[in-house]
Amino acid sequence: MKNFINPELKKSALVLIGIEILLLAFINIGLSFSFNNVKNNYIESKSALIGVIANSHPELSEELLKLSFKNPTKEELDLGKSILKEYGYSENLEIDFVEGLNKSFYKTRKLVSILVIIFSLSLLILNYIEWRKIFDKIRNLTKVSNSILEENYQVEIYEHVEGDFAKLAHKSKEMRKTIKTQIGDLNKEKEFLVNLLSDISHQLNTPLASLVVFNDILSKKNITEENREKFLVNSRTQLNRMEWLIKSLLKLAKVDARAITFNIKENNLNSTIEESLNILENMAIRNMVKLEFIPLNIDIKARYDNEWISEALINIIKNAIEHSSGGQVLIEIEDNPITTKIIIRDNGVGISEKDLPNIFKRFYKGGKKDSVGIGLALSKSIIEAHGGFIDVNSQMNEGTEFCIVLVKGLNE
Repeated sequence: MKNFINPELKKSALVLIGIEILLLAFINIGLSFSFNNVKNNYIESKSALIGVIANSHPELSEELLKLSFKNPTKEELDLGKSILKEYGYSENLEIDFVEGLNKSFYKTRKLVSILVIIFSLSLLILNYIEWRKIFDKIRNLTKVSNSILEENYQVEIYEHVEGDFAKLAHKSKEMRKTIKTQIGDLNKEKEFLVNLLSDISHQLNTPLASLVVFNDILSKKNITEENREKFLVNSRTQLNRMEWLIKSLLKLAKVDARAITFNIKENNLNSTIEESLNILENMAIRNMVKLEFIPLNIDIKARYDNEWISEALINIIKNAIEHSSGGQVLIEIEDNPITTKIIIRDNGVGISEKDLPNIFKRFYKGGKKDSVGIGLALSKSIIEAHGGFIDVNSQMNEGTEFCIVLVKGLNE
């Protein structure tokens, strides 16, 4: 019975029932007409018989009339049959030889045949129309499928009537969107891997070249012990640089590729900031930078991965320290029912208008030769992966302000 929910089947069934009702109506009308003729022929034959006998024997008219419409007894019926049989009129007599009845029979047979033919043709036409509609819809589905295989995602199937084909059209639309999204993601991943390999190759090229040079120098026998020690220190520095670079690139690649499952839980934001500042304390002392954190009077709770948010904060604060030698880096928190903001403000050299739009791009150095240009890109990716965003404002020779915004309720 579930099949009758389908509107196409409902429509076909209703049309079929309608045709059957019309057929039955016409058959009843035809049969009524035919049997009316049989009745008339019967009366005519009785009238002819009575008329012939009454013409010869008028005195028998009343008696004949009574006998003609009287129900005969079995003996009378058998006697009549035997008399008629002597003249060739029996139950085996061809209907063609029965005057009056033969015409009614052929008219009835002709009428029934015509009605059956009309009914059959109607069914064939209905069947053709319905199957044509179904196959048109199937061809549309095939066309859409072929278009999707050819990466043409603009084609759609339109079904304005509720039913199985409407559901199929809706699922086809969802499938098209899913495939389009997945193929787009695959293309982005391919492009990402190509760029990543290119970046790694480019960034490792310089330290590797330096190591080759150092190794050639160290392999010479006439080098002094002092120079040997110097080149070993330089080699160790380049190796440490390569190790940090590779680790940073892998972190960035994992975050950008969404290959990390963040350990999201409620953390104390004050504690996270203080832990990050402790890690950078020695660096701040070397650069003669004063680190100052102004926490709110209450503990600020937020849901995030403590390790990765700490990584993002360290990179941003480290960047502020590097550009604020002899200055100050101030960290503040602003909290409201919708967002939590972490503001990192320095009074360093600032960032030029030309460099400002590019500081979050991977390996953008902004004219600074000793910078790799990966820390801010990593911080931005981490924060966005937590559903937040980062903004920056800067004035040359006045300082820079980074604003990290974490949206509440996204990591529930």
